[in-house]
Amino acid sequence: MRALILFLAALLAPLHFAAAAENDEMVAYTTKAGDNLYTLARRYFIRVHDYVEVQRLNRVANPYRLPTNRQLRIPRRLLRYEPLTARVAAFRGDVRVSRGGRVAPTAVGTVVGEGDSLLTGPNSFVTLRLADGSLVALPSQSRVLVRRLRRLLLTGEIEREFMLENGRARAVVTPMDETPGDFRVSTPVAISAVRGTEFRARYDADGRSGSTEVIEGEVGVSDPAGRASVSVTAGFGAVATPEGTGTVIPLLPPPALERPGRVQDGADLAFRVAPLQGAERYHVQVAQDAGFVDVVSETFSAGPEATLPGLPDGTWFVRISGLGPDGLEGMPATYSFRRLRLDIMTASERRRIGRYHEYLFRWAVEGAGTHRFRFQLMRGSPDSVPVIDEPGLALDGFVVTDLEPGTYFWRVMTIQRAEETLHAKWSAMQQLTISAEE
Repeated sequence: MRALILFLAALLAPLHFAAAAENDEMVAYTTKAGDNLYTLARRYFIRVHDYVEVQRLNRVANPYRLPTNRQLRIPRRLLRYEPLTARVAAFRGDVRVSRGGRVAPTAVGTVVGEGDSLLTGPNSFVTLRLADGSLVALPSQSRVLVRRLRRLLLTGEIEREFMLENGRARAVVTPMDETPGDFRVSTPVAISAVRGTEFRARYDADGRSGSTEVIEGEVGVSDPAGRASVSVTAGFGAVATPEGTGTVIPLLPPPALERPGRVQDGADLAFRVAPLQGAERYHVQVAQDAGFVDVVSETFSAGPEATLPGLPDGTWFVRISGLGPDGLEGMPATYSFRRLRLDIMTASERRRIGRYHEYLFRWAVEGAGTHRFRFQLMRGSPDSVPVIDEPGLALDGFVVTDLEPGTYFWRVMTIQRAEETLHAKWSAMQQLTISAEE
């Protein structure tokens, strides 16, 4: 009699159960020996009474009897879960973690969990590392909500969903073993779901458009309801709007950096890429590591030349990509480069010693290590053969006596020894005119 009453209760349950189930995300569960709906609900459901909804959804006659190996569909919202966390692996600039309406201090190691939001300011960056090693990186002026970060107790399935509310995000997802689970980056216009890959997502809140670009692996892109999915493989991307996801488009190939071995010795970093056909802009990022976990600066350039703020001496990494007319960012190219600051400031002055005129050429150097100098003086043209070419100088100046009237050009080379290597750099060419009246 009890079983009959429960069965009738399930049949007479409010119709909103069925309507809600149609829109719910479902978890598939295969029954084991000894399972029944009541014991499953007691162990794994948020509310025990919700077994009635599952009974109705799966047309189970007796909730106390379930055959082994039966497939059950259970709304995800009914299931208990274990919360998981991520940690801030690296950050630069103005990064805010919002938790329960309050902004928490951000530091390397800060714990981030389900329901937290992250916001990056101008020229600010943050990377989250999940327990399985997966990474989620946000560049400047981006906002993401950690919508789900949990493990379902019923199946052990790991859910990781990040809602990109504005800006851009890059995900590097560790391939999972036999543990079930998914990884999603959602926007208001699309959902990108993967298992082991690297991809980028973008959402423009003002224009209500987004995109997905796959660097490695494969990503399924669907509308927010999880329908109309398209498969995007490595080297391709797709643009999404409220009207739906467009066709899959090939990404631009990686640009080539000109003079990749050049030492970055100026006050700013300066890069030039070989012009890439089809590129309307270029995206340049600099990081402390080759995996671009710790990004320090970035810029978008309309032309092939890009300038970024200077950095301390050392080995750094630059990543460049081109953006096509559809707004999709192409495949990246990564290069290491050496940063060794070396500035040369020059000046000259005339003085009279008795009946002689002396011309003092001076210079000052900013940069680490020890320095030697080479002085050159040309007459008439900067391309002429030097009238003076003096290498191996240890002092920061050179004196020339009684130069004949005319136009002269001069420069000095600094030879810098730092970190057991040599680096040479010429100063800018300077001009000096000596009139006959002198």
